[in-house]
Amino acid sequence: MRHLAKALAAAAAAASLVGGAPAAAKPRYAEGQVWEYRTRAGDEGSLLKIQKMEKVPELAALGPVYHVSVVGVHLADGPTREIAHLPVSRQTLDASLTRLSRRHVGFPDVEEGIAEWRSDKGGVFTITVAEIVGILEQTIAQGHRPSD
Repeated sequence: MRHLAKALAAAAAAASLVGGAPAAAKPRYAEGQVWEYRTRAGDEGSLLKIQKMEKVPELAALGPVYHVSVVGVHLADGPTREIAHLPVSRQTLDASLTRLSRRHVGFPDVEEGIAEWRSDKGGVFTITVAEIVGILEQTIAQGHRPSD
């Protein structure tokens, strides 16, 4: 799990993490919701769950931080995987989510990832979920291999 977090940190350095104004009001997001999203080719059927929402004073310009998990992504280095924790903005959700899902699937626990994110004073993604997954895949291909 720690290796995946390091790969995400490296991916975050290559991506736009914080910036822009908060997106205009769209759907109401709530903890526990499972969403379909605009996936990359090959990740169709992947789902996202809003695990936790919180206000972080240092990131207040972005609005709440949404801690999400993603299941059913296909990375080039192996089997279908899950991403236990991604800290994202409303902008990310607005640009990515398509509709609430009624599918019942298991999602990983996000608490360890949130604790590590807080400890590292991590940033927040403002790009789409598909872009985040693509950057994660590129980061892994460059030698930052996750252990899970």
